[in-house]
Amino acid sequence: MDNPSLIVVDDEIEMAGFVAEVAEVVGFKVSAVTSVQQLRKVLAVSSPTVIVIDIFMPDTDGFELISELADKGCTSGIILISGYGSTLLNGAGKIAAARGLNLLSVISKPFRLSELESVLTSAIRAG
Repeated sequence: MDNPSLIVVDDEIEMAGFVAEVAEVVGFKVSAVTSVQQLRKVLAVSSPTVIVIDIFMPDTDGFELISELADKGCTSGIILISGYGSTLLNGAGKIAAARGLNLLSVISKPFRLSELESVLTSAIRAG
């Protein structure tokens, strides 16, 4: 059986790299991108098991991306991350769930390694 796949989209290169490293250790085949345009190119040719989305990025925000993914019938598990406060992050999570996306978790930055590992491990087990 192939490893589950994960793509992380975060404009902070260090954060994208950190999430990617943790996901690889847990057992995912990982891609990391720093823009929504790059994410769209990847999603045009593949359907990852999990997508980790930073809610606020320069080229678009996670709210727009949530709507776009829902409109396209995305079945990937979604993990939302943000450093802009739990109120906005939880609101984005509620929108994602209401739009029918497979919301796995919302995680506020900065987060603990153990928190990310736990969410990713659960995603693999559920997959």
